[in-house]
Amino acid sequence: MPRRAPDVLTAPVTAPRQARAQVTYERLIAGAQVILERGGLEAVNSNAVAAEAGATPPSFYRYFRNKHDLLAVLGRRLMTAQNQIVERRFEAVSRPRPLDTETLERVLIDTLTVTRNFQGGRAIISSLRALPELSPIRLESHAHVARLIAAQSGSTGRARADAYARARLAVELSYAAIEMLLEVPGLDARRVLRSAARAVETCLA
Repeated sequence: MPRRAPDVLTAPVTAPRQARAQVTYERLIAGAQVILERGGLEAVNSNAVAAEAGATPPSFYRYFRNKHDLLAVLGRRLMTAQNQIVERRFEAVSRPRPLDTETLERVLIDTLTVTRNFQGGRAIISSLRALPELSPIRLESHAHVARLIAAQSGSTGRARADAYARARLAVELSYAAIEMLLEVPGLDARRVLRSAARAVETCLA
């Protein structure tokens, strides 16, 4: 039987209720993003984050049990920002309808842009795939997006289950393309995402 990944917290151990505490909490998160951007996942530890934030190690442990909890908060924030792109797209649609290549390409471009603009985004994406403790955050996000896409098919019953399976494959293909563009410099992002959008549309057809 496979071992269950240890739980992580995406909420602070102690809620920062006062304004000063909220500032410290956000400075710790921002400090971790600076370190991720500068040195990658291996550079993140409680002492480094506290020093970057101008705080003390005890302040770190007031809100996070370990660095995985902090990375979980960042991962959830990034996944939420990505999910909102799809959510807003479907909010503007009055009734379910298939996604065309142009719409899919726009979603992929926006998702890549959000990820690139999220400080430390590349390292956070890597941590969500590399660390077993964090993988549920990525998988829950992908499942959420797949459910939104499947709902656009208007299918019910067994056909809805098939629509979800195809949507889940489409989501995994989409994120594979985005992660490739984050990790491989020099690629033509528009060309890659246009090809990915066509492949995704085929999955959903």
